[in-house]
Amino acid sequence: MDITTSYLGFKLKSPIVPSAGPLSEDVSKIKEMEDAGAGAAVLYSLFEEQLEHDELELDHHTSTSAESYAEATSFFPEPFEYKLGPEEYLDHIRKAKEAVDIPIIASLNGKSLGGWIEYAKRIEQAGADALELNIYQLATDTGKKGEEIEKKYVHIVRRVRSEINI
Repeated sequence: MDITTSYLGFKLKSPIVPSAGPLSEDVSKIKEMEDAGAGAAVLYSLFEEQLEHDELELDHHTSTSAESYAEATSFFPEPFEYKLGPEEYLDHIRKAKEAVDIPIIASLNGKSLGGWIEYAKRIEQAGADALELNIYQLATDTGKKGEEIEKKYVHIVRRVRSEINI
């Protein structure tokens, strides 16, 4: 039975596209999904907030007591040795692309327009076939109309689309 379909401009061998989740954290699991008939795979999300939090945590732990116990700072690896920022995620995209023949769809959860654009470009450069923009904002301001929130979302999508080609 032919179950090929078109999705995001790709011809997929099947309409089964596992969504972002823990299974996509392991390249061997992505390969298993392909072997089981997945037509594409969506990777777990890269969160801009998590990247910022990790950087702040590292700074806090490496600079606390630096003046009191300056020699203790030599106990830590050099900052470039830490996997901060999106490097681990970008490397995961590259490895997934090498391991499977199905499209790899990255997932990005940003919070600032600059972050959306910067990380989208880097994801494209890493080789992702497509990008899911995981836009989420708690609409807690009762004075803000739904239309304003929708306009913000559309603005994010348009700006990111103007910067990348995937």
